[in-house]
Amino acid sequence: KSLCKSGHASEAHNVFCRMWSSNEKGDRDAFVSMLEALCNAEKTAEAIDLLHIMPEKGIATDVGMYNMVFSALGKLKQVSFISNLYDKMKANGVVPDVFTYNIMISSFGRVGLVDKARELFEEMEASSCQPDVVTYNSLINCLGKNGDLDEAHMLFKEMQEKGYDPDVFTYSILIECFGKFKKVDMACSLFDKMIAEGCIPNIVTYNILLDCLERRGKTAEAHKLYETLKQQGLTPDSITYSILERLESRSQQTARIRKPSRVTGWVVSPV
Repeated sequence: KSLCKSGHASEAHNVFCRMWSSNEKGDRDAFVSMLEALCNAEKTAEAIDLLHIMPEKGIATDVGMYNMVFSALGKLKQVSFISNLYDKMKANGVVPDVFTYNIMISSFGRVGLVDKARELFEEMEASSCQPDVVTYNSLINCLGKNGDLDEAHMLFKEMQEKGYDPDVFTYSILIECFGKFKKVDMACSLFDKMIAEGCIPNIVTYNILLDCLERRGKTAEAHKLYETLKQQGLTPDSITYSILERLESRSQQTARIRKPSRVTGWVVSPV
């Protein structure tokens, strides 16, 4: 534990392996602690090796252990290892749960593997493990960020038809995706729908829409949205102020002053 806390996870793993190499049976808590330490230290190869050693030491692996490693692999975008480990997990009789699917869908979506994310979602629906709001959010994000806006919006409607209430993350994801592909009117419409449905936007949602409006040159709408943000009692953060600085810069660049002309009298010219 001391080695792990001091940032020497590999050394801790070597000591750990030497300690248990001569013992036929291992201590479950010790192995789980070591697995967690390796994942936190991004030592995914060692974590996978440890998972494989556990059964040899009489320790049954469970879905929580695999999820821990899947999560570490996903953060590092090591999705090829996720696929291999997932196959081994199922071969060992460990059944994936909702967290497994959510981690994997998010991980494959993060690297743009939309078809793989869809495949996992369909596999999940066909199993006894049903999607939750996080699952829908992950796939909507995957589809939207990769330009499949129609499918992302259809999935948004589908989740509601199946009784799942979109949360602030769902709306923020969709607003960001439509904004990214210059669908400002749709982004604004979703924001209005969000409020009408009683889902309260947070500062992240406001920042996303502010950024969208500023990038499309809709200065007046952006200023109006900022006033709404303040009226709702939200505290602007560094991202908000960065967008406001861009708005101010844009206003200065497009400002005009009246200057006299010997030919036509007064004309409007850039500052």
